[in-house]
Amino acid sequence: MNCPNCKAEISDDMKFCIKCGTKIDTPAPAQKPTEAMAQIPKVDLAKPAAPAAPAQDKPAEAPKAEVPALSAPQDNPAEAPKAEVPAQNASQTKPAEAPKAEAPAQSAPQDKPDEKAGSALCAKCGAPLKEGTKFCTKCGAPVASEAPASQPAGTAPKYSGFASLGSGAPAPAAAPEAVTTEKEKKSPFSKGLIIIIILVIAALIVAILLALKSMGVFSGGRQDSHVSQSTGDDKDENEDEDESEEEDPEVIAERESEIEEIKDQIKSYVKEGDKSEGISSSYPAALDLYIKLANEYDMAEDISKECDDIFSRYADQVRHSVSLLDEQYVSSDLYIQSRIYYDEIMKYVDKLEKAGIKIHSESIVEESDNLIEVYREKYILAINEIASRDNWSRDEAWELMEDAASLVDDDGKQILFDPDDLDDPLRLRYVFSLAWVTRKHIETGIKDKTMTAEDALDEIDKVLKETDYNLQLIYDGIYYCGQAGIDPTPYTQAFNTIMEKLGENEGILIILDPTQATDTNIDLNHFWAFNDISSGANPDFQVSTTNGTTAETRAWIRENIRINR
Repeated sequence: MNCPNCKAEISDDMKFCIKCGTKIDTPAPAQKPTEAMAQIPKVDLAKPAAPAAPAQDKPAEAPKAEVPALSAPQDNPAEAPKAEVPAQNASQTKPAEAPKAEAPAQSAPQDKPDEKAGSALCAKCGAPLKEGTKFCTKCGAPVASEAPASQPAGTAPKYSGFASLGSGAPAPAAAPEAVTTEKEKKSPFSKGLIIIIILVIAALIVAILLALKSMGVFSGGRQDSHVSQSTGDDKDENEDEDESEEEDPEVIAERESEIEEIKDQIKSYVKEGDKSEGISSSYPAALDLYIKLANEYDMAEDISKECDDIFSRYADQVRHSVSLLDEQYVSSDLYIQSRIYYDEIMKYVDKLEKAGIKIHSESIVEESDNLIEVYREKYILAINEIASRDNWSRDEAWELMEDAASLVDDDGKQILFDPDDLDDPLRLRYVFSLAWVTRKHIETGIKDKTMTAEDALDEIDKVLKETDYNLQLIYDGIYYCGQAGIDPTPYTQAFNTIMEKLGENEGILIILDPTQATDTNIDLNHFWAFNDISSGANPDFQVSTTNGTTAETRAWIRENIRINR
């Protein structure tokens, strides 16, 4: 038959496998229990996996027991191992001889004189063992490969699988320690020697790699395909090398030399700029070098103070040049030139800010932003001055307003005033000048006979709405209707309606006799329709506080006056 665990071939009468010690559950032939067996108490072990006691010729009920019974303690402890061997063992059928194990088992000490010399006995139950048997076929106890040489005769061999209980009976214990085989004992290399050899080989590999690295094999631009990519530690080492290169005294000296050379150039530019009365290109050149120091040498914080000083000198030159333009009569050319000056210095405001250089540019930025308002005021006051003359040129006023309207941005939108803002002070002067220049063109055409009275009416009708139904143009329409034999009623009604509204809202009366003019009796040819006398109007732009119109009156006229002839 075969062992159910390791499949080794065993005889039918074996209770335990000679190879693995597994208990064989094949029922033994029923025998009558002896008197000695009846006196042996049965003990249930807590751990069924522990080694079993020596096998006896079992009574009929023995196969039902879960764990084989252990022999009771004897009066003489020294003779205990002998008492455990049942008398029937000698008459049992001899088990088949098991195949030899790799390492021959050592014979246990002989404690029975009646056994054949040289035969091995089980250290636990005293049963005879065949050569090469690893486990007792009776009790399943492992067979020790070698007994201690110093073990005294008559003493039972020790087995680590049992520990002494208080009553003297063997108790279950931990699994037996692994038994070193003869092959392992005879191995020429120990584990310690193998570890030492491995460490020596590893040290040699490391030494070779370090030598290759020192020779530059792992550095440089291109590497062979079999060389691995650099790790993060390599990157850190490269960064450290870069930092060490930056700290190279020669590099530092060269850098300082370059900085000193740039500063010398700055001093030269500043010296030239200080000599100039107008806007010098030397200050901008010096600022460019400051920007270079900030961007290429990371010196923004160090140079901010001295750079701010040069920028301030540049700004003063711009202000001085603009003030010289302001002394001239207002024109679009002056505005354009002033705009160029401010735009140039504004570029440096942006450049210095991007370079991280701190300067005090608030004043010059504000002046640049206010340039439009400055020129709006110039044009407004220029018209005020023209209108205040006893004899003034209508062509001059119109040319001035056309010049103001010519200033447009890149999108073609007027810069100085918005035509859609009907109450803008500059727009009011623009449409007033348009009405007056139209009157002059008609007078010239009628005088040189290039225009008829009816042609004059057509010219008036073209600009009436755009000029907010200028009162002087409507009065001229009444006159040319009479010259052309056309009913003047549409013009007459519009004229009288506007006069009534002016008297109602502004408290003024428009008269035709200049000799009767007062602050409230306004001569028609000196009625300043462009002058805003609303409560919220800018007093700096007013020609008079009584001669003019309010925003309310102008809005009413635009909405209600229509002339259809």
